[in-house]
Amino acid sequence: MKQSVISLIFYGIISLLNFDIVYAGSKIAVSTKVKGTVEIRPNRNDVYQKLKTGKILENKDQIKTGNNGFTAIIFIDDKSTLKIKENSEVEITGKRTKAKISKEIFMDIGTLRATVEKQRQGEFVIQTPTSVASIKGTDFWLSTDPIEGDLLITLDGVVLFTNSITGESISVTGGNTGLSLPNGDLSLATTDPATIPEDPSEAEEETENELRIYFEGPDGDEKSILIRY
Repeated sequence: MKQSVISLIFYGIISLLNFDIVYAGSKIAVSTKVKGTVEIRPNRNDVYQKLKTGKILENKDQIKTGNNGFTAIIFIDDKSTLKIKENSEVEITGKRTKAKISKEIFMDIGTLRATVEKQRQGEFVIQTPTSVASIKGTDFWLSTDPIEGDLLITLDGVVLFTNSITGESISVTGGNTGLSLPNGDLSLATTDPATIPEDPSEAEEETENELRIYFEGPDGDEKSILIRY
């Protein structure tokens, strides 16, 4: 059911929005769920504003979640998703090549879950102050803290996990956890199920049956389209 809803939202965005609006320039993703305190700003010089469900996200948008914040976003080219938990700061960037978007996520602090459709090497990368995670197609959690380092838990698939201090890399496959520390240490262990973060979107009953997508029209005014499912 969830996959069919994601597909409906994805194809609704493509078919209902004007092609130039979605694919022109920097439009790369859409927020599909927002709970609690979640804010967004287009660059580091601007003031954060409240993020709404259905907001079309652009290249270099920065997202910050509060103590009770959570948001899920879907990329418009391949349905890859990010779920960003509380107390996180993330910048999403995307470079378009034909119909694909090469995605690079900069994560200063916090926890996210990435469910990534099959990619070419280097097309989906997450960078933290300590590490780089390069993904081809997988499902994983990544938690980062500039002092304590990074914890990568792969649920399915494989992630190439590189410590930025030493350049050392390991492949973290499903059922395993990678630990990357600011002192350069990099290790691999079997995942302890107790360390897997809770996914708020799985813990709650899905009751929503509509999504309003917001975008800027040719005249600069905010417009919206409602998708019911």
